[in-house]
Amino acid sequence: MTLSIRIIAALALLQAILCICPPRSEAVIVDLRADAGSIVMPNGASVPVWGFALGNGAVTVPGPQLVVPAGDTTLTINLTNNLPVPVSVVVPGQPLTPAPTQVGGRVMSFANEVAANSGPVPITFNGLKPGTFIYESSTNPAVQIPMGLYGAVIVRPAAAGQAYNDPSSAFANEQIVIFSEIDPVLNNAVSTAPTTPYSTVGYAPRYFLINGKAFPETVDILAPIGQKTLLRLLNPGSRNYTPILQGSYQDAASGVFPLSLSTIAEDGNLLPFARMETGLILPAGKTLDAILDLTVAVTPGYYPFYDRRLSLMNDQVAMGGMMTFIRSDVAGKNCSPLKGDLNGDGKVDIADVLTTLRAFVGNTYNQAADVDLEPVTGLPCGDGTLALPDVLNVLRKALGMNPF
Repeated sequence: MTLSIRIIAALALLQAILCICPPRSEAVIVDLRADAGSIVMPNGASVPVWGFALGNGAVTVPGPQLVVPAGDTTLTINLTNNLPVPVSVVVPGQPLTPAPTQVGGRVMSFANEVAANSGPVPITFNGLKPGTFIYESSTNPAVQIPMGLYGAVIVRPAAAGQAYNDPSSAFANEQIVIFSEIDPVLNNAVSTAPTTPYSTVGYAPRYFLINGKAFPETVDILAPIGQKTLLRLLNPGSRNYTPILQGSYQDAASGVFPLSLSTIAEDGNLLPFARMETGLILPAGKTLDAILDLTVAVTPGYYPFYDRRLSLMNDQVAMGGMMTFIRSDVAGKNCSPLKGDLNGDGKVDIADVLTTLRAFVGNTYNQAADVDLEPVTGLPCGDGTLALPDVLNVLRKALGMNPF
């Protein structure tokens, strides 16, 4: 055998060995920043918040979603703290060697703290298990979590298309739904004097959020027909909530009742059997995984998804708060049950009609005014253009003729 043939054979053997060796797991590294910001409520009120951001990105409440892919079991958060008080991060339900911080004999934090205006400091979680979890500050959590220092962590199992290493958790689509609340009195007081001790005995939330938004500014949750959608439900707040899916219905085309919601896991722990339910109990600090099964559904629809405990106000004014819609139309279709409400006040009236008419006359496109009714379902959708039939549909809605 010539030298060149031996080299080629050796390279082929090496390639074969590399192909059969399993990939090594690697640590997921995230650069996270704790910083101050503000969010605007539907009534126009601006509320100061503390939140997390990726790198130099914008602060959001909830914080950015962290995903640990299949095969990885280590998460390292390089935490930079731009706040005037210490901050730390924990993931309840995941292993972490505790390193509590004590001041005057009182425990102020459950984990290593990053001092005010310092960092980055690495915080590492090893031996991660699959599931849905909350990451949050463990420093003065009674104040810092309500201020907005929380987010979602998703740890994926080895099996693709599953929430856990069990076929009963298989899904085709997934959505994260985070329930939380804001007490503007607390947020304003802490933002004004961040180093002054603040009691939360009088904590009284006035805004109730789904994924950081209050109705009517909440974003629809997409659950396509013909699929199983995994709803990852998280409650990092200080109040208990009861998410309920309204509208068990008979499908117009198939003639069956396709709406099925089953809870399969709690706090990252797969249940021994799924619980079929439309109303779920979501206590403070808890996570649930529920599968919405629309595999036999044929007709698209909208289902109100809200807190049954009626956290449906924006600063004591209804309707608002914890309400959104689960939509089962085809992804990419411009559909919404809020079509026609151009000023976002939760109703369609003559003001919306005039705004629609001005947009039509001025040849200006407005997605909320683009109201074309689907021929079979009657759902208010859009075709990407603003025409006279759109204006008439909004007018009929304002007059109480209820075309949609």
